[in-house]
Amino acid sequence: MAHRRVLIRALLALCYVTIGNGLATAGEDWKPIEPALLALKAPVVEPDADAEAIFWDVQVDFSPGRTVFANYVRIKIFTERGKELRGKIELSYSSKNKIEDIAGRTIKADGTIVELKNEAIFDSTLIKLRRVKINAKTFAMPGVEPGAIIEYRWREVRHDTSGYFARLNFQRDIPIQAVKYTLKASSDTFLGFRTRAFNMESTPMKAEKDKRFSYSMTNVRAFHDEPHMPPEDQVRSWMLAYYEPPLYGTNFIKFVYDDYKSKMKVNDDIRRAAQAAIGDVSTPDQKLERLFQFCRTKVKNINDDASGLTGDDLAKLKENKTAADTLKRGMGTGADIDLLFAALATAAGFEARVAHLADRSDIFFTPNEFEILLNLYFMRSYNIAVRSGDGWRFYDPASQYVPLGMLRWQEEGGKAMIVDPVLPVLAKTPVSQPEKSVQKRTATLRLGDDGVIEGDVRIEYTGHFAVEKKEENDDESAEQREKSLRDLFKAQMSTAELSDINIENVTDPDKPFVYAFHVRVPGYAQRTGKRLFLQPAFFQKGIGAMFPAGTRQHPIYFHYPWKEEDSISITLPKGFDLDNADKPGPLKAGDVADYNVSIGVTAKRDELRFKRTFRFNALLFPASRYAPLKQLFDAIHEEDNHTITLKQAGATQ
Repeated sequence: MAHRRVLIRALLALCYVTIGNGLATAGEDWKPIEPALLALKAPVVEPDADAEAIFWDVQVDFSPGRTVFANYVRIKIFTERGKELRGKIELSYSSKNKIEDIAGRTIKADGTIVELKNEAIFDSTLIKLRRVKINAKTFAMPGVEPGAIIEYRWREVRHDTSGYFARLNFQRDIPIQAVKYTLKASSDTFLGFRTRAFNMESTPMKAEKDKRFSYSMTNVRAFHDEPHMPPEDQVRSWMLAYYEPPLYGTNFIKFVYDDYKSKMKVNDDIRRAAQAAIGDVSTPDQKLERLFQFCRTKVKNINDDASGLTGDDLAKLKENKTAADTLKRGMGTGADIDLLFAALATAAGFEARVAHLADRSDIFFTPNEFEILLNLYFMRSYNIAVRSGDGWRFYDPASQYVPLGMLRWQEEGGKAMIVDPVLPVLAKTPVSQPEKSVQKRTATLRLGDDGVIEGDVRIEYTGHFAVEKKEENDDESAEQREKSLRDLFKAQMSTAELSDINIENVTDPDKPFVYAFHVRVPGYAQRTGKRLFLQPAFFQKGIGAMFPAGTRQHPIYFHYPWKEEDSISITLPKGFDLDNADKPGPLKAGDVADYNVSIGVTAKRDELRFKRTFRFNALLFPASRYAPLKQLFDAIHEEDNHTITLKQAGATQ
């Protein structure tokens, strides 16, 4: 399902910006290379780096709905590993954008220059879904070797509705001696240019020729991904450049409020629909649930990948200007459906407002009630807030698979800006408890005396787990879904063979997402003489440690709390009995984590029964808490890999 990222159209008119031309193109001359650089033997920024960028220069051109980044990077290669890592370039871009004017060359240590040829540049598709396509320009730099310098240029043209905002990335996956962004100020005095630094000190503006100005940093260390870290822009160094119109204060805030209010206007059709949907229920919660289900089931979300609408279909649809239009047509965008819910709730006597929400998959943004433009930029999706007592409850009928009472995980536990005619109301969205997002896994298996295990498996996903699975699968064919499941299981157990696959409730908004299948895994248990070594935790087989590194740089971040429930029965091979029957002990970390395992055999001692539960209830930990958190998950990993021994009858020590 496509994420609903909405900016109020008035901002486009207020922020219609053009920042000059004059970007570098492939036809311009390369910058000269000093002999000392060719002779350079060791990196400057990070002593153990395999390659290092000497500079990364970017010229930025803003236009209405269009931003162009002209990149020019020069890299020194120090090792064979640096050659492998940096010799092949992949420049990715979405279908709305493009990469153009690519040029490159390699300068060997002896000064020999090898140019990148146009025929060596290839187009490829990295991701292709119904409405999402990620392309790439790929090329291998010619003649790369340790001691050489590679340099290349390209223009990235982005077409979006936020062309008056630009994120300037100062930290990348390679150490850089000097990063520089050059911009040209707008001549439009109506607009004020602003910058905001994130995870870095504010960089002073430097005046350049031709009314340009620049921002620079030196000796920038490489940014390294870590498992379960916050989104990149939450932890790496970057700057937001943007234009701020002077139309601020009460007038602008009221304009935003009135714009939404006009779209949520209640008429007789809305009143009749609300009354019919509510029916005979009487409590506020029941009424809101009926209105929520009406919007979800009676109005088609044209943003949903599962809607079946093509790009041509969407182009022919008329825009819904009011909630009444959405009701009449029976379809609309996610934003339209939310506004219809607000109008129906208002007609039923509730106070309903639009609430803009921060997105935790992008950045942990805290809004300021006086910075409306920045708030709307970082809080581009919205839901509906309904007053409940002294607080607010949040509803998201447009997200087809998100259960009532929950939001998308990206919007839970963050700040909400509830629009108001005077000052926005700031509130925090609740976080769903672990019991809302459960993986419930059952397996009825039979173990052979050759170590082969075989049987039937059922895995049910609820809450955020289910939302993710449904969004991944709803636009795939049955064959693609089965392949994805096989690939998922084989990543854990390479010999696993799946058959009789049944995938249930892929597009059902209420029921759990279910995988059901028959599995056969040769070599699951290890046979040594007359003993079999068996890992009872079938669903954890082959999963590596969550945190393998000994140290940590970034905070530890989990998308949402969750719970796992495993129930496994394993019929033992005839003639075998337990040689040891010990079991993992429970683990508990306050209110954060709770892990329990039980293992037993039936009275006839021919069937092993294993149950496992794990509950985790936290989102974010500072890097300083890495050691105890790693210790907890290492202990769980060790317990999950606990092995029991089966002894063949008559075997001796």
